[in-house]
Amino acid sequence: MSSGFEKLKSIGVQKIHEATHISRAHIQGILQENFEDMNSVQLAGFISILEREYSVDLSELKNKAKEHFKNSSHSVKKAKAVNVFLAHKKKKRLTLTYIISGVAFVGLIAIFIISSSSDDVVKVDNSVIESAQSNISVAQSEQNSTVVDKNSTLDEEKLEEPSSSPVPIEVVNPEAAAPKAAIQAPSFKIMPNSKVWMGYIDLATGARNQKIFSDELLLDPAKEWLLFIGHGQMNIEINGVTTSFNNKNSMRFLYKNSELKEIDSKEFKNLNSGKAW
Repeated sequence: MSSGFEKLKSIGVQKIHEATHISRAHIQGILQENFEDMNSVQLAGFISILEREYSVDLSELKNKAKEHFKNSSHSVKKAKAVNVFLAHKKKKRLTLTYIISGVAFVGLIAIFIISSSSDDVVKVDNSVIESAQSNISVAQSEQNSTVVDKNSTLDEEKLEEPSSSPVPIEVVNPEAAAPKAAIQAPSFKIMPNSKVWMGYIDLATGARNQKIFSDELLLDPAKEWLLFIGHGQMNIEINGVTTSFNNKNSMRFLYKNSELKEIDSKEFKNLNSGKAW
């Protein structure tokens, strides 16, 4: 076996696990050349991580792995398809309940504010109207008194009664802006708990990408994706709703119309033109 493989053996399972976050069981299987618990795509991803992490050439190990899976009649184990959101149905339902309750509460506050503002404006408008009418009445009384006095002393003088212009009254039409509930922008995030390899395929274009990362990865929430993830110890957020996973094995998903579904290798191949990756 190559010097690179011997180097990995000398480093040991525990240290390799701490550096790469590959499960101990898989590392043990690789070092013992026992590939029964892994499929070909998963093993290729692990070998790629080891070569990059320790700068070693594991071509001989790759050839043995290819030979093993070539002779094996079950290179990819079937996984039971399950909607990942079924396990968290209660959590999502509670979240929706909180959102609806919050919107209703904000709406009640808005109605109360509008009602209070309208009452205040009506009261103010009524007081303005009453004051204006009172001023007009007083002015008319004074004018009438003046006319009577002048008529009694100056019979021959023709008096012109002054015209009183109505006091303009501005009618206020209040419009209180009701606070709007915050709208969560569409989002699709993969947030692993540790370093992980992930392959992702744009179903519309067939474009294929792969990445090893430990922080969050953002994908376009408007597209449809096929995902192949090296391990399932992670959180996935869709439109503000976070779903947690704790699976040491690789996982496959179909993302479509803001819904995420875990699929098995057979369904993955059907959606990927017959390819395991």
